Amino acid sequence: MKLTKSEFELLTDVGYSVKVIELYMGRVNVGVIENPDVNLAYTGQCGDTIQLHLKISNNTMIEDAKFQYIGCPAAASSGSALTKIVKGKTLEEAKKITDQDILHELKGLPKVKLHCTKLAVTTLKKTIRKYENGREKSSYLE
Repeated sequence: MKLTKSEFELLTDVGYSVKVIELYMGRVNVGVIENPDVNLAYTGQCGDTIQLHLKISNNTMIEDAKFQYIGCPAAASSGSALTKIVKGKTLEEAKKITDQDILHELKGLPKVKLHCTKLAVTTLKKTIRKYENGREKSSYLE
């Protein structure tokens, strides 16, 4: 998918950074992981949804991360930025990621779209919590 010059200018004029546009157009890490260790979908206040898929090695390291989304370019690029940031991080490190970390990676969003970074981070934290809760339950069964 390619943007026309006027489409690109429209996006930058309203506050989307070149980085956001690159992540959105490149569909960076958009997709699914076959047999993920955990996945979770979360819908934010604006109605946008991110479904995060994580592959976790040794119960501690995020080996791979992909996502699917329904929403705007800000939601898509926030998901892309998040998945880039979390790969190679431990679960404990990933829990400390903030919406400011996502915004820093994106290098700019329109003010009215800042909630999309929070959507990505909230989805990550809920996904990790789901994974950890599942591990706790399975440890009782061993």
